[in-house]
Amino acid sequence: REIKEVRRSAATAPTLEEKLSWQKQQRELEGKRSKLRRELFARQDEVEAKRDDLISQLEVQLQQRVEERTLFTIEWELV
Repeated sequence: REIKEVRRSAATAPTLEEKLSWQKQQRELEGKRSKLRRELFARQDEVEAKRDDLISQLEVQLQQRVEERTLFTIEWELV
């Protein structure tokens, strides 16, 4: 919204000097917006990677099997 206002001000600026100033401000705002977008995408990538890791761990846990086997045998006799 702020970028649109600055763009509008640049378009209606009466002098070339003012127009240049508005356009410079617009460029700075667009740069900040781009940086924030890149940071957002990086965070989204981190979250997605963590999610994939958790899903992989869950799959490994689900693949574990319960196995029953005799470990030792005790024989006893009443006398």
